[in-house]
Formats: sequence, C-alpha cells, structure tokens
Amino acid sequence: MNCPKCDTGLKTSVYEGVEIDKCAKCNGTWLDDGEIVKIVETKEEKFDEKLVRETLALGFSGVPKEEQQRVVQCPKCGAGMEAFNYDYSSGVILDRCPEGHGLWLDGSELEKVQIVREQSEEEFEKSKEDWTALAKSALSDKEEIADESRRRNMRPTRYLANCLIRKLIGR
Repeated sequence: MNCPKCDTGLKTSVYEGVEIDKCAKCNGTWLDDGEIVKIVETKEEKFDEKLVRETLALGFSGVPKEEQQRVVQCPKCGAGMEAFNYDYSSGVILDRCPEGHGLWLDGSELEKVQIVREQSEEEFEKSKEDWTALAKSALSDKEEIADESRRRNMRPTRYLANCLIRKLIGR
C-alpha cells in the first residue's frame, strides 16, 4: 500500500499496541477502520507540552478551505477521502475513506488525536459531578413537567408551550 500524499510505500509498525501503516517520507499514518478507537483507548505515549498546547489551541477552528478542496485518495480503494474535524471541533483535520476502509492522518495528527481525546477525558473527570447533578436536575424537571401535564390533562409539549406563552405575556 502506498502513501496517498507522496506515493511512497507505507511501512507497518506498532503504535500503542496497534499495527499501523506509516510513511517514512511525510510521516503520515494510515489507520484501518476501527484502529483509531483502539489507539485512543490506550494511554502509553507521553506528549511534549508544546505540542499539547498547540493542539488544544486548534479547537473550534473548523475545516480549513484548503483541506476541503484537497483530494486525498484512499490507499485501499482509490476513492477521494473526505476531510473532517476530529471530535467535531478539535481543529485536527483527518481524511476518511467514504467506503469505510479507514483514516489518513498527516504528520503529527495521530498524536494530536490522542491529546484531544485524553484532554477531554481529563476535563470530563474534573466536571463529572457537575454533569451528574445537571443530568439529575434535568431528569427531575422532566418528571415535574410530566406530573404537571398529567394534572392539567395536557400532552407535555402542549404544557411546555403553555408555560412559555404564560412567561411571555407575564402571567
């Protein structure tokens, strides 16, 4: 299999216990379908603090126009791959085979994907109690609304609409 960027033969190596295909010339990485999940679940690699800061600063940047216009062919089937923002808003742009064969990651994007994933897990752990309280509150509100709508003999959506209207007109 050849690199979709520079047409050099990809070499097989092991990263975080997963066999990946790496380009020695451009440092790009091909991951077969499902391999990225195994990699991000493993936390063996340590990352340079500068790369961590640079990666986290990319967040919410969207898919750059040049990435949208660039066509990278899947090394397995030759189909034009689709650029997408990993984790919706990370700023790490990957290329996905439309046939589901896998992902192409440029340069240090594999490390950046791991950084984004590990950072989001750390942030979640820090705010887990807050999110749990919010979820319980929403569930409690939902039950309250359901009870009130039953008492008023209304569907929950109609009850919510009535509550909004009352608030708007000041009752």
